[in-house]
This record gives sequence, structure tokens and C-alpha cells, in this order.
Amino acid sequence: MRVFQLNTFCGIKSTGRITTDIARLLSRQDDECRIGFGAEDVPDQYVPYAYRIGTPFERKIHGAIRKLFDGEGYGSNLGTRCLIQELRRFRPDLIHLHNLHGCYLNLSMLFRFLRQSGIPVAWTLHDCWPLTGHCAFFSYAGCEKWKKYCEDCRQLRSYPASLWHDGSKRNFHHKKNLFSGLNNLTLVTPSNWLADLLPHSFLRDYPLRVIPNGVNRKAFHPADPKNVSALRERWKLAEKRVVLAVAAVWDKRKGLRFLLEASKLLGDAYQIVAIGLTPREIALLPKAVLGIESTKNVEELTVWYSLASCLANPTMEDNMPMVNLEALACGTPVVAFQTGGCPEALTESCGRIVPQGDVQSFAESIRFVASQKEVMAPACLAQAAHFDMDACYRRYLDLYKELCA
Repeated sequence: MRVFQLNTFCGIKSTGRITTDIARLLSRQDDECRIGFGAEDVPDQYVPYAYRIGTPFERKIHGAIRKLFDGEGYGSNLGTRCLIQELRRFRPDLIHLHNLHGCYLNLSMLFRFLRQSGIPVAWTLHDCWPLTGHCAFFSYAGCEKWKKYCEDCRQLRSYPASLWHDGSKRNFHHKKNLFSGLNNLTLVTPSNWLADLLPHSFLRDYPLRVIPNGVNRKAFHPADPKNVSALRERWKLAEKRVVLAVAAVWDKRKGLRFLLEASKLLGDAYQIVAIGLTPREIALLPKAVLGIESTKNVEELTVWYSLASCLANPTMEDNMPMVNLEALACGTPVVAFQTGGCPEALTESCGRIVPQGDVQSFAESIRFVASQKEVMAPACLAQAAHFDMDACYRRYLDLYKELCA
């Protein structure tokens, strides 16, 4: 079987690691896989799978189109033309779409090819962007325009940000025309939360499967105590209980403000560590919060998960956050808001789900869970086993075979 995946990233960040995890699983059974991507670099071990779409310069032009005209998906003509040539050369049995935003694809050109080729397509929706005229998430903003049509977007400055022009009405109709009515397309969501939203969208007529995100338990596991001690000493954390928070980008939806408010309630015995911040964001943090820039080093991230007494995830909306699964795989319990797919990954034995935006309950649950880490650790590892990468992603391989039959 020959599978071609498309995603913004390859081998890094949550969706990029999902693509390479699937690729490695395919390789194990002597199937072929390529991953078309548009952003950042690829770790050395995944270069054999990777196909870069377009050039950094073309992506900057596309980014300008997005920022000035709310034009995500309207640029990258040359890169997409070359991608289509690569697809014809590779001759995939199936194309697996992931995130199509990120200023690396021309949507009209891509979907014209998908219609003409007749190649079976699986599309994993990692967020809500395919349903809307602009935003990637809408529930936390209380918006339901996407059910009928988008216009006058209240999240214009949210990802994928537009600086002034509101193209949400145009984009909604453009996506509806492009994404509807494809033969051989099956949708996949990583959570029941998103699956329950799709019947209200213009994608309602497609077959749908729920396949949860899987965690690589060979990469994410309890770290060597020596490495944990060394990291604690390096950052001068003494004997404090570390409350870890991790995000690729700490935008408004990720809830950094709730983390900062909770830090005021926790006291000196706790040290909040937030990973994924920009230098400017770090400079603005209160002294009680330790800010660290993003890391692509999985081993380092694993040590942080293992060191932490709990993972605090203040996201206001997410599909199936990988950070929750990665923390559990390292034996660390999780506290998260009642939102998106977060409740689907946690039980009372390995964490707590609290009302969205309730800082008092958030802080109280952090205290309790952090004090119970050693007790909860076995349950965390057991829960992570339910989301084992091989078991979850073999369901994709089964879907591939079904769609290609």
C-alpha cells in the first residue's frame, strides 16, 4: 500500500508526530508512505518520509495574503502544482489529509486534483477550521454561526489571524463548495466531542470514524530519576511541587491567564513551569511562574513531564490534546477544564476535570492531584495504555485497507 499524508508539520509538534507515527507503522509492514508538509524543519530520522511543499519565500507570500485578506488557502500555487506532480509520480493508493492550514497549500488546486483523481481520501480533523469561514475553534467564543454561514467574524485576530479584512463569509462558501460532495472521502475525528459537532456542519453527509490520538509510549515514559534530579537542579527547583503546563503556542484559547491566576492561589510550595512561550511572553511573567521556550527535544520534554507533580492544562477548547496523553504516559496526573475532548482522556484515578474557567476549582484540584502523584502514577500509566500509539493508529491502517478495497 502507498499512502501520502498532508499536514502543516512533519515529525514535530502534535500533528506532525502523528503523521510520522503512522508512517513508521506503515513501514513496519513494508508499506510506503510520504508526508507532504509546509512548515519548519524535519528531524533527521523522518527525512526519508518528508516532501516539502513550496519554499519559505512562497509561504511568506501566502502568509501576507492571509494576514491582509483573510486568505488562508488562496496562495502557494507553485508549491501545490509541484505537489500534484509528486502525487502523480508517487501514485498513492490513498491520500490522508491532516491540517491543511498553515499557508502551504492552494485549496482550490488540491481539491480539484482530489476530485479528478478518484483516489480514496481520509481526512483527520484535528481542529474545527474545515467547518468555518475563519477560526480553528469556536465553542469557547460562544459562536455558532458555522452551523449556517459565517460572517462578521468575532475571532478575526485568532489563528489563522487576519489583521484587518474579514473574509469569513467568502471563505465559508469557498470551503463549502470545495469540501462538499467528494466521492471516496471519509472523515476522522480524534474525539467524540468533534464527532458530535459534525452533523451540524456542511460536512454532515460524509462517513465518519472516531480514532483517538495515540501516544508513543516508547518515547514518553517515566524518565530516569537521575535525569529528573539533574533537571530539577539545573532550574533550581529545590523541593517544590512542579506544576507543568505545555502548549505549542500560548494563544488566548490555551488559557495562560487562568494559569497565572491559579499561581496566585497555590502558594510558595508550588512552582508553575510553562513551556512553549515566546521570549516576550516570558519577560512579562510574574516571578512565581517559570517560562521556557518551545522545545523539539522529546527526551527533554519527557523529563519535564516526569519531574512534574501534575500537568495543568487550562485550554478553553481542544480536540484531543496530546499533552494530556504524554503526561499520563510519563506517570503524571492531569488537571484540565471541562472542554472539548479533554474529559475523554481522563478518569478520577488519573486526574481531575473542573468547570471551564473556574480558577478556584482549578487551583484546588492542582493541589490535590499534585499531592497524590505517587498514588495516581500507576493509574496514569494504565490510562495511557488505552491510547497506545500502535493500537490507535492500526485503526488507521484498517481504515486504509477498507477504503482501498
